[in-house]
Amino acid sequence: MTVEYGPKSTANPAQLMLREVWSTGDLELIDELVADRHVHHDPLLEEPISGASALKEWVATVRTGSPTLTKSVRETYVDGNAVVLTYTSTGTHDGEIMGIAPTGRSFELEGTSVFRVDEGKLVETVDVWDTFGLFSQIGAVPEGV
Repeated sequence: MTVEYGPKSTANPAQLMLREVWSTGDLELIDELVADRHVHHDPLLEEPISGASALKEWVATVRTGSPTLTKSVRETYVDGNAVVLTYTSTGTHDGEIMGIAPTGRSFELEGTSVFRVDEGKLVETVDVWDTFGLFSQIGAVPEGV
């Protein structure tokens, strides 16, 4: 088993997904990075989404709610076809997202994304991040919580 711990690699599709797609909104890059069968899991989604088009829509939705969103990779672990990235997300809630009106509040969250890679393309992403922390920081904690 080979495990790599190291700095960002420009060739790593998982790092490019966070640095270029999520952090800059380069939706067209999704076509180069993900396989047709890609499945994306996120705690805000009721069900996983499949395919490049659905992922583009999801990234656009999130970036509409926070156009300044940045995901900064802290650590990268590679083991065979698995890539695990820990990251810090920062941004400001300047747009509506999922029915939550903009609050203008900034946030900083920690997260981990686990990617499965096949033939150089992402085939699955499991994103785990502090959803309650987001709602708390933007002042939008759902009632009853």
